[in-house]
Amino acid sequence: MKTQEVLLTIVLEGEEVAEGRIPVSHLLELLGNLQKALLRTGQNLLTHRERMQTSPNPRRIKELLELELVEITHGSPQTVLRFARHLHQPPFSEMDEGLRVVETALAGISHIQEAGDPLPTGFDRGVLLAWRDLGTLFTKGVRSIMFALNLPQNLLQVSYTQSGFEAIQQRIKGSQETLLTVEGRLLMADFKETGMRLRVHPALGEPIVCLFDQDQKEEVLSCLLRRVRITGDAFQDPATGKINRIRVRDIEPLEDFTEAAAEIPVGEEPTYDFWNSRSIEELARIQGVTSTPDITRLYGTWPGETTEGKHIVQDDFDEFVQELRHAGTKGGSR
Repeated sequence: MKTQEVLLTIVLEGEEVAEGRIPVSHLLELLGNLQKALLRTGQNLLTHRERMQTSPNPRRIKELLELELVEITHGSPQTVLRFARHLHQPPFSEMDEGLRVVETALAGISHIQEAGDPLPTGFDRGVLLAWRDLGTLFTKGVRSIMFALNLPQNLLQVSYTQSGFEAIQQRIKGSQETLLTVEGRLLMADFKETGMRLRVHPALGEPIVCLFDQDQKEEVLSCLLRRVRITGDAFQDPATGKINRIRVRDIEPLEDFTEAAAEIPVGEEPTYDFWNSRSIEELARIQGVTSTPDITRLYGTWPGETTEGKHIVQDDFDEFVQELRHAGTKGGSR
């Protein structure tokens, strides 16, 4: 392939991706999260440029950013991936919206690896989460990821490193003083714009309702049914001191979708309100359990007692107990 036909080159270094070999799971994580980062950046850029109140058409953005993997080769010791445009580029580079999105995303990932700087154009928490998820490859035998974008006038090269990954994690979580972290399975989410929320089920204890924002929507969708780690600001019930809500800052999958699907039991849908745990009083009312105002109704329930002048009939077990009690008083061996 001619050099000018290659739009993007990705070079991975590390013991798990040496000499042109890369595990399929690593490749899927890389491409899936890169696509999420580009799509979210594209939505932010086009919404801002066109001053739209709602997100632009996702299909249009996807078409603008469609890339084809055209070559997997190796360096020493590296795995090299090369990508070409799926569609022909516009006649003038300033009209190439897809190229502008990719350039903005890569320039931004270089910028946000420096702690303390404000988020660059096109970036929000959703973009940060996508790059953070891509960076989990650093925990799986990858040391560095280099991106090289062929622009009309120059070559843009950006490196993503372990230290940059840690800086992004810190940006997402922010101040650590009031944060709570929980782990569990994300089994349900509500995406209504008036109040987005999810419910995570820890291994022990009651489910926890968590609130999230629009820029976390794609991340929540990708984590459905998986075990996740959620970090956020905890809200307590003033009356009980119990944690009843968490405002999500970060959501991190702890397993891939295949693992999650294998562990989810198949059963009936719950017939109760999924979002609200039942109180003791509600459970009693549902099951028909009521209190009695007359405690004398409990009288006469012990063998040997009388009720309404009648002796309660004892069963065989009661007779056996009585025999044991009186055996020693009759001169027996007991």
